[in-house]
Amino acid sequence: MITIWIRVRPVSTYRYARGHIAIFIKGQNRTFAEFVLESNMNNGASSNGKWVYDSPIHSDVEAKLRRRLIELGNSDKILGIQICAYKDGKVIIDTAAGVLGKDDPRPVQPDTLFPVFSVTKGVTTGMIHWLADKGKLKFDENVANIWPEFGTNGKDQIKVHHILNHTSGLHDAISGIVEVDPMLFCDWDECLKRIPEVVPETEPGCQQIYHYLSYGWLCGGIIEHASGKKFQDILEEAFVRPLNVEGEFYIGIPPGVESRLATLTLDATEFAMFAALTTTPEFRSIVPSSFLPNVLEALINLSNALNVRRAILPASNGHFSARALARYYGALLDGGVVPPRHSSSLPPLGSHPHHPITDSQTANPKSDLTIGIPESTDETSDEIDSKIFSTEQSKLHDLFMGNGAYEDLTLPNGIFGLGFHRINTVDGSMIGFGHAGLGGSTAYCDVNNRFSIAVTLNKLSFGTLIPEIIQFICSELDLPVPENYAGSLDFTEKPVFN
Repeated sequence: MITIWIRVRPVSTYRYARGHIAIFIKGQNRTFAEFVLESNMNNGASSNGKWVYDSPIHSDVEAKLRRRLIELGNSDKILGIQICAYKDGKVIIDTAAGVLGKDDPRPVQPDTLFPVFSVTKGVTTGMIHWLADKGKLKFDENVANIWPEFGTNGKDQIKVHHILNHTSGLHDAISGIVEVDPMLFCDWDECLKRIPEVVPETEPGCQQIYHYLSYGWLCGGIIEHASGKKFQDILEEAFVRPLNVEGEFYIGIPPGVESRLATLTLDATEFAMFAALTTTPEFRSIVPSSFLPNVLEALINLSNALNVRRAILPASNGHFSARALARYYGALLDGGVVPPRHSSSLPPLGSHPHHPITDSQTANPKSDLTIGIPESTDETSDEIDSKIFSTEQSKLHDLFMGNGAYEDLTLPNGIFGLGFHRINTVDGSMIGFGHAGLGGSTAYCDVNNRFSIAVTLNKLSFGTLIPEIIQFICSELDLPVPENYAGSLDFTEKPVFN
């Protein structure tokens, strides 16, 4: 569909500005998209019948949630959002609401792609575990055995589990390039070449300091060297094709998906509160020196640029729909068993062409790592006979969370297991794993209650929005609320890794 904006004569004057039609109304200069958006939305979400995308309601909880989202939209807490949840292997929530961006009044749909920052780490982590499951690497193996160039400058004793557990001492590796050279930041191969030059800042295994950007290059290098394939190829083999999430599961978008991209907006007031939090001694003790408000703000500003969206940044550049993420975690909590087809919302999940980003899949379509998925001639079939991990389910969960036989591979009482954020309740009980992202997007699963959820949003929230949504859903389902979201709905004072 092609949309044409038409100039309307009753407006006193107009001109082109920065690629948009600018309108002067009562002395105010605004882009035309902003004017249309305000015209449609200024009476609040409740007065706009299309603010919540028209899709099936899967449960009473979802019906109540949609009413709550309208209230939050009316209070200007939400610009655009998706929420999807699985319970006992079935979709119980799949809701999209709001608009694609501050200057983009098109509706958020179930297949909209949201930048989710560090939610990406949960997918990158899954790729490492998938390779380990296939016998391509071991968690207690020296990284240098996999990636020979890595073992220089005091890094020869760093093991795979040190990287996953954020205890490698490489928490600040080449992170400064975000501000120094954004173009280099987007150059995947060049960034990997620079990793061997880095010197650890702390002894491996001694201190857990969040690898907020370096995690992607470190894990990405391990993935490519262990598999002998490109990062994107492993992502597609491990998860995209088996989970049937084609077109909605990217780390570095390809050409052809631009019309489905949500645009991020920063809430300046909430970000200022978050920036103040980052200066506290407790917070500074668990993040690298470059994890500063000005660097994070630069990262946020860069994230809407197409060249950055297209870059391979496995720590921070995932573009997903909530329904694809919830399906991913739904499979992980069931030990790799792929859930039944998700087809209730339109367009159906997996119906988009994936637009492969490299030519290698065409040149080498078969691989010793490829999982065979029987092709079904029945397009309406609800079942996919596939299991993406061969490891037994309880052992797989212990690996993800760093429990049981794998406790020695993680820092005692640390926030992270083997790559995933440990999901604990207020009383300290560990109930699952997942990963949150800068500004609120999140995805996790509760393995005890067979529940997975993903929330994606474009008006970055550093305050009460996500805790309010998670608390609401968990309360309705009588599920424990993760500690990170269980506090009062005042601005959190506890550091939350994102």
